[in-house]
Amino acid sequence: MRLDDLWAYLSGFVRIRVSGPAAERFVNLVAARGESLWRMRRTARTIEADVSLRTFRRLRPAARRTRSRVRIIRRRGLPFLLRGAGRRPLLVAGAVVSAVALFLLSSVVWVVRIEGAEQFDPGLLREVVASLGVRPGVLKSAVDSRQVERALVLSVNGIAWAAVEMQGVVVSVHIVEKVPLERPDVLVPPAHVLAAKDGVIQTLIVLAGQPVVKEGDTVRKGQLLVRGSQPTEAAKPATKPGEKPIPPPEAPAVARAIVKARVWYQAYAEVRLHTLTHEPTGRLWRTVTVRLSRGGSAVAPTGEAGGGSSLSVCVFGWWNRPSGLYERQTKTVRLPLGRTGGPSAEIVTSLWREVRDVRRDLSPEEAGLLARDTAAEALGRLVPKGSPPLGYHFEVVLRNDILIGVLASAEVIEDIAQGQQAP
Repeated sequence: MRLDDLWAYLSGFVRIRVSGPAAERFVNLVAARGESLWRMRRTARTIEADVSLRTFRRLRPAARRTRSRVRIIRRRGLPFLLRGAGRRPLLVAGAVVSAVALFLLSSVVWVVRIEGAEQFDPGLLREVVASLGVRPGVLKSAVDSRQVERALVLSVNGIAWAAVEMQGVVVSVHIVEKVPLERPDVLVPPAHVLAAKDGVIQTLIVLAGQPVVKEGDTVRKGQLLVRGSQPTEAAKPATKPGEKPIPPPEAPAVARAIVKARVWYQAYAEVRLHTLTHEPTGRLWRTVTVRLSRGGSAVAPTGEAGGGSSLSVCVFGWWNRPSGLYERQTKTVRLPLGRTGGPSAEIVTSLWREVRDVRRDLSPEEAGLLARDTAAEALGRLVPKGSPPLGYHFEVVLRNDILIGVLASAEVIEDIAQGQQAP
């Protein structure tokens, strides 16, 4: 549809039939006045054309001058549609209700599809996706595709890539499996799932085995989460009235589960209010000393002469010995003069760097900020990559005239499931 046709429909237009002895002259007069006529059709005695409502109101002078008769044969456009709908309020109300219902229904997810699953059960993946917030009945605006894709790759071992695509009311989850499917440990029945860290369970999805904990429980590292057993399909033994039913026998299995838990990490840092450090001044001295010995080493590991007599002669730098505070760096080169245990010589090169005392005084506020930044940096090294913390907490646990200590804590949601072979 052209833009002109759309505007004509919104403003309204009519189709007219012009009859009379000078119908062509009528059309020429209307066009000469700058008015627009379109879709004209010539018959034996009449001319038909579409004109806008504004142009139709200005046709009377041209019709009177050419003695033509103008009749409306068809009305089109939004104004006429609204005028007709005003006479049928129930029809309008039904259309409005239908439009609102259609809008509400189209903003909800109704179908979730799993595509690309070959080694995984699509039903189990659908449960995992539902635990991440993608399930029938939720609003499409509440589904964060990026977060679901990242969480799906991190939570399910064996998925290399995932994508969430929305098409109307259908959400398609495309996955690419790793080839071969990665299994960190080869376990044989029975095998349990234990807690790898301390935490509070938020999501528990059991893929195989019998759960012994539930969502909301606080668990410790090494605690049993899912027992490696499955009930068998054997017939239940008959019981007499009043007796407790005998549970069906269980078969050993390799327990598998996705256990998302709140895990806390802590890091501590302290900063002194007053520190004394050494800073190089840039002044350097260099000395070269020759040491001779007769039997044994010229210099012991501590720098003392040992194992026989020795003689030290400073051949360079003896005239400019350093004074005050300095740092010394020594390099020793041994020159063998004969067999092992006989006379030997060493050339000792010493580099002296002058330093000065530098005192730094911090206010309690500055020390607190520095300790907080240091603790946050240490905490960042503890938090696993790919698990953004839910929040940070900083607490000043030590404050006196000497130092300020800050304890930083972070709360992270991560999978703490760890498979272990049953003893």
